[in-house]
Amino acid sequence: MSSQAVTLADVAVEAGVHPSTVSRVLSRPQLIGEPTRTAVHAAIHKLGYTPNRAARQLAGGRIGAIGVLVPDITNPFFAHVVRSVQQGCRRNGLTMLLADTDQREADELSEARALAGSVDGFVVCSPVAATQQWLQVVGTAPLVFVNRRANGVASVALDQQAIIELGVTHLRAAGHRSIAVVRGPHSYWSSRERDRVVRRLPGLVTYGPVRPDFEAGIALATDLMRSSVTGVLAFNDVQALGIVAGYRAAGRSVPRDLSVVGSDDIADAAMSDPPLTTVAAPVQQLGDAAFDLLARLLAGAIERPEITLPVTLTVRASTLGRSSTSSTNSIATKGNHR
Repeated sequence: MSSQAVTLADVAVEAGVHPSTVSRVLSRPQLIGEPTRTAVHAAIHKLGYTPNRAARQLAGGRIGAIGVLVPDITNPFFAHVVRSVQQGCRRNGLTMLLADTDQREADELSEARALAGSVDGFVVCSPVAATQQWLQVVGTAPLVFVNRRANGVASVALDQQAIIELGVTHLRAAGHRSIAVVRGPHSYWSSRERDRVVRRLPGLVTYGPVRPDFEAGIALATDLMRSSVTGVLAFNDVQALGIVAGYRAAGRSVPRDLSVVGSDDIADAAMSDPPLTTVAAPVQQLGDAAFDLLARLLAGAIERPEITLPVTLTVRASTLGRSSTSSTNSIATKGNHR
């Protein structure tokens, strides 16, 4: 059904509610329970209904929903960010509409266009499309990027320089001299930022770009086994766990044959065999900050701040094969807000 043919009544039928309920969800969402709001917004998204923004503004209301886009919802890092944003929505009587873009620019933009008429603003995790494309899609709707910097866009990101420096410094302190750093997709701002840091550090081997997923980590393990590398900093924990699995499948040992450092500190990192050394991200804080930024923009704030959150190194058994102790410790970095 084309968006031009879809009416408010069509949305009501799809959601199983009265048309007046749909109208209230769009204009005064705080009066409607969350299950009903969710059903109505799901129907709006499914049918491609575009509410009349001018009429809604005259009524003095908003849609009462925000759109959240992630490149891979199966990645626990993004799942935790989404959960944090959703908690913010619940506290403020908002509905969250979620889309997975599968790390593809075309899907990212098409999902954003589909949501544009159904949400008041966007939180976008690790976007790959150009900033100008995003601004064209969202128009005047507030926009917050997570883990990407862009002129004129509010953002919250991790300290990418510290991720590289903490991981590499730890491996060198453990006695490694042949260290690899795995590059992520070039479309990721975080990957490009890390590349700049790596180029300033002498003596590092780079692999990639490599997709930040488990299967790519398994495939990369084969290349690492053919090299002289004894320590590796993966792009994220999921990829690092794939490397560990690849070594195990080949009868090799982590950390005896290779010390592995991840990034993010997802729950599986502590439960893996061996437990994974990782540069831990404050994921709850990342999602909280993203929602708070969007809420301020929705309230009329003009400033578009850039927030940088600190990371910490958590040492576990995946890097204890050389000159290291068996204790777990954390090394912190300072974040900033500008």
